[in-house]
Amino acid sequence: MGYNASREARRRRRRRKRILQTVLPILIPIVLMLVILVCVLNIDSCRNAFIGDLFEDLMYSSEKADLNEYFKTTPEDMNTSATVIEECEVTDEKITVKDGRLYLPYETVIEKYNPNFYWEKSSEKLLYTTGDGVYTATPGETFYTLDGTGIQAGYQTCYKEGDIVMVSLDFVRVFTNMEIRLFGGGKEPYRTLIRTSWENEVVADVTKDDVAIRTEPDKDGKIMKQLRKGSTVIIVASEGEKWMRVMSEDLITGYIETKHLGDKYDRPQTPVTNVAPIQVNMVADYSEPVILAWHNVVGDGSAASLKDNEKFLKYINTISPTWFALSDNEGTIASIASTAYVETCHSKGIKVWGLVSNLTYPEVSTSTVLNDPEKRQFMTEQLLAYASQFKLDGINLDFESIAGEDGPAYVQFIREFSLKAHEKNLVVSVDNYVPKEYTSHYNRKEQGTFADYVVIMGYDEHTSASDEAGSVASLGFVQEGIENTLAEVPKEKVINGLPFYTRYWTVDANENIIDMQTLPMTKAAETVSASGVTPEWDEETCQDYAEWANGANKNKIWIENVASLRAKLEVMKAHDIGGAAVWQLAFGTEEAFAVIDEYYRPSADTEM
Repeated sequence: MGYNASREARRRRRRRKRILQTVLPILIPIVLMLVILVCVLNIDSCRNAFIGDLFEDLMYSSEKADLNEYFKTTPEDMNTSATVIEECEVTDEKITVKDGRLYLPYETVIEKYNPNFYWEKSSEKLLYTTGDGVYTATPGETFYTLDGTGIQAGYQTCYKEGDIVMVSLDFVRVFTNMEIRLFGGGKEPYRTLIRTSWENEVVADVTKDDVAIRTEPDKDGKIMKQLRKGSTVIIVASEGEKWMRVMSEDLITGYIETKHLGDKYDRPQTPVTNVAPIQVNMVADYSEPVILAWHNVVGDGSAASLKDNEKFLKYINTISPTWFALSDNEGTIASIASTAYVETCHSKGIKVWGLVSNLTYPEVSTSTVLNDPEKRQFMTEQLLAYASQFKLDGINLDFESIAGEDGPAYVQFIREFSLKAHEKNLVVSVDNYVPKEYTSHYNRKEQGTFADYVVIMGYDEHTSASDEAGSVASLGFVQEGIENTLAEVPKEKVINGLPFYTRYWTVDANENIIDMQTLPMTKAAETVSASGVTPEWDEETCQDYAEWANGANKNKIWIENVASLRAKLEVMKAHDIGGAAVWQLAFGTEEAFAVIDEYYRPSADTEM
């Protein structure tokens, strides 16, 4: 008989069955006894020795994490505040949740998200000004207005909590490119992520169902969340080869085993760009540079003073007489403007920007006026009326010594005034100190958004209040002023003011200031000439410098002349700014004016 493979296979199966029937009754009790022994002893060495990897998957913790503890909330406040997530990590910062919406204190809003909101304390209104006008929100109301026209919001735009103004981030988002992600509520604590800038994220997809995000990179870590296959997580960091720190789409950060994640890849974030930058229709013609002279006048003699300085007019295209002044705490503007003055300037092709100052009447509280919306409006109405009456081309705002706490009110005045002035076809320019940290409240960036020109008063580096004698405008001081202003203001809107004067110092043997005089250019040159000394060029300040003995004391002078002006003009031209201004008309010389023309109007016809 031949070999039958099928019959042989059946015989082998019968033999295996008889063996299993004999062995299994003995083997099963032994295995069960070993399992019981391991459980009783709970000794790692026994576990590894007897069962190895067989029971490893049974050792994962199934304990749920306390999300209130993780997000630093309590059951009492979990539905009234949201924990802020930054860079995928829990922070100590909390944001108020009201009716499912986020609210922040006004001070936090302007510090972190949008500095252009303005809280009007006297009327308790929240303002936001754009080229369209002034948006106004009232605490507790579910609508806001634009120049009086109502706009429904559907939520409280803001409310007061004691003295604290709470602002809805949804209202902030109306004027700000920002992304707000809010999760939680009900049985889970609120958490939020707020973005105002966007970069690519490194992410990965979960490859199986019921993958746990754990509190620790370990199987004993508590479960914070379980993910479905295909869920995407943000990669935060690697924790060795086996674990990855990740954040889920609903802002829970913890650990996942690397084996449950697919390949990492870059995911671009989509920026929020629905809010366009504030656009204000300007009146200025930026096609030609401004060559401006301030004209310091008093009483009713401005027309006569103009005639006295007529020889300088051919060198300028704009003049700013000091005609208007804040004269009382009600916002009244005093005027010494002259129709004849304007007619003379216009006949020579010179634009007139009337200057308004807060320094003429020192007893007046600028703070009182600026912080009252009705008084700000009153100032605006008067200035516009004067501009119409005297046919002015612009207004030059020269508000100095503004206190830090009054900075926001002053900037709001600039916003409101600029919009109204532009409606009347008036150019608005704003005078500013050389930028320093202690003048940051002047907010040159916002000035540059609403005003036609931001003017740097590029002088008074050393004054009577200084601790030491020094230059009125060293080259480094001027360059710093221009560059720091350009960091906030478009170059075509920047005008740099030049000094047509210097300071003449007397100091003692210890360099203490005994006396200081302010001298126009011609007088300074005469003073140095009378001393008999020859000035020497100072490379540091880029000015001629002279000093001489005066008894036991010493006289010092850093001279402003054509040479020092050239050095400053080189810097100004190199930065391609919008023009030059000089303080002031009567302090100049024809040579000084001519050198400015040489830089800014090289082909101008100066015959008048």
